[in-house]
Amino acid sequence: MTASNQKKTAMLNLPNKLLTRLIFVIACMLMLLSCEGRPKGVLNQREMTYILTEMHKTDATMNEKGINYGHFKDKAPYYKFIFKKYRVTQAQFDSSLVWYSKKPRVFNNIYDKVLANLTILQKEVKNGKYHPVDTLDLAKMKTNLWNRRIRYVLTKDSTRTQLHFEITDYSLTYGDTYTLKFLERIAPEDSCKKPRVIFRINYVNGKTDSVYRTAFNDSLLRRYTFRLQAFRKLKIKSISGELLSSKMYRGKLNAYVDSISLIREFNSLKQDSLKIVVEQATPGFKPRRITPDQFQNFRKHINRRYNHPVK
Repeated sequence: MTASNQKKTAMLNLPNKLLTRLIFVIACMLMLLSCEGRPKGVLNQREMTYILTEMHKTDATMNEKGINYGHFKDKAPYYKFIFKKYRVTQAQFDSSLVWYSKKPRVFNNIYDKVLANLTILQKEVKNGKYHPVDTLDLAKMKTNLWNRRIRYVLTKDSTRTQLHFEITDYSLTYGDTYTLKFLERIAPEDSCKKPRVIFRINYVNGKTDSVYRTAFNDSLLRRYTFRLQAFRKLKIKSISGELLSSKMYRGKLNAYVDSISLIREFNSLKQDSLKIVVEQATPGFKPRRITPDQFQNFRKHINRRYNHPVK
């Protein structure tokens, strides 16, 4: 091979060598990026995304059920099942959380993926993927019964109060579900002892169904959710409760209540039949007697409606 031919061959091989070196450099960069410089024991981004998504789903479920915890240690028993599912320990998760919190860009990238997962899940739930809609559920309706202020700011100059409420409505009946929701914060300066929130269904005969929850003077803003179903076949007198109940009411106030709502859930197609059930279950109820003439007129009406011959 002549010198000129060798020179031409070397020039032809030059682009191939440059391409090989470029591929090698890119591969090294990808390997470095994949490692992220994570210390041993720190979870990767994919694992953190899955675990944080599950934790937010758990928080949302507890909130929907009315279970509200302000501290991580109170939620730990629920989170341990998530750690077990992904075969990690709480110590691994805690150390990973601390490490990623020092890298805001990477942490933001993780949370973008978490929010994307939750958005997809929300759409799937709305489309009935996990809970197919029953045709009977289409008749269920909701209405807000709360007809008072939705926000209270109580200071040392405010008159001591339990924030008692009582709502009456002729449409309240057996089978209804009532959900009371609000935000509340009680400062340590508030003088009430063992504060609590109470929610009741009051019946005409004097019976009451109630539920209560302890509140805390620790300045944390908490969301409270109460659900009560009217399962007694009795006429309902009213819905009542106290948003700031306490055994001691002397001294100064320092509390904040906001976003109050009282939702009634009911089946619009069953209201008349449910009221009849309550009437029949009422002591002293006497069914109305039908005369032979009334019964014959009723038969004629039914036969005429469905084109059946009258016998």
